[in-house]
Amino acid sequence: MQKRKIYLVIASFLLVIVIGAMIVLAASEQKTTVTNSPAEVVPPETDSSGNPDEDAAASEEEADSSSDIKDAFQRLLKDTLGLFIKEDLHITAVGDSLTQGVGDETEKGGYVGILQQTFEQTDDRVKIDNFGKRGNRTDQLLKRLDDPIISASIENADVVLITIGANDIMKVTKDHFTDLDYEDYSAAMPAYEERMNDVFNKIDTLNPDAEVYLIGFYNPFEENFPELQDQLGTIINEYNAIGKQVAEEKDQHYIETADLFENKTADLLSEDYFHPNEVGYGKVAERVLESIKPVIQEDDE
Repeated sequence: MQKRKIYLVIASFLLVIVIGAMIVLAASEQKTTVTNSPAEVVPPETDSSGNPDEDAAASEEEADSSSDIKDAFQRLLKDTLGLFIKEDLHITAVGDSLTQGVGDETEKGGYVGILQQTFEQTDDRVKIDNFGKRGNRTDQLLKRLDDPIISASIENADVVLITIGANDIMKVTKDHFTDLDYEDYSAAMPAYEERMNDVFNKIDTLNPDAEVYLIGFYNPFEENFPELQDQLGTIINEYNAIGKQVAEEKDQHYIETADLFENKTADLLSEDYFHPNEVGYGKVAERVLESIKPVIQEDDE
């Protein structure tokens, strides 16, 4: 009975996060609409009664964040400058909101955008197609792989990057919200593994020569909701383990990211407490570049 209560709490928190993310997205879209409106330009309001200490703290925090982003970009650039990139390298990224770049307040495309900017700085001719879509699950990604534009991109890709799986966990939560238990997640794992196999098989059919990298996901609730750490951590680890196993069985690759966010989610997540912020995406981009280095370098003659 106690365990069931714990999983009901988990479900509640997950749904609150989803609703909160939707509100943040809606507010962001509304803000963008107003900003781009040619009919009226509203000057920013000034508050003469602001607290100087608070303003200074906010400025210092923004400076620290900017510094972190710059440092991550410089490390990526330094690593990339030392590489002899294959000519006309083509990378295709598919998956969910982590591929789309949701949470990146710079709106530059998350980790995929950071990789693109890095390659552009080095004058390497690298084409990156980003087909990330917020909310995608494995079953939805499978259908999208039949899209002629996406399939054509994969057919011509040297590297395929995938983020998928977190929304499969969310679906279990929603489907069993009123009577949630660990067994609900466990019971969904075999079908999840089958769909993950199908994803790799479909990509292999489209392009058997492509190097495919599945990027694992992290526990976003670790610091904000420590009381859920053990339960959610177990679920996330087991779903990640399935993805890693499938990738390795297909003689492909798995990129761990959970360790990047461990005990650091407060600094690396966006205001929705779920997706990475620009600093978090920078760390993911570093890890991805480090992982794909062996296959994007020119072969030594």
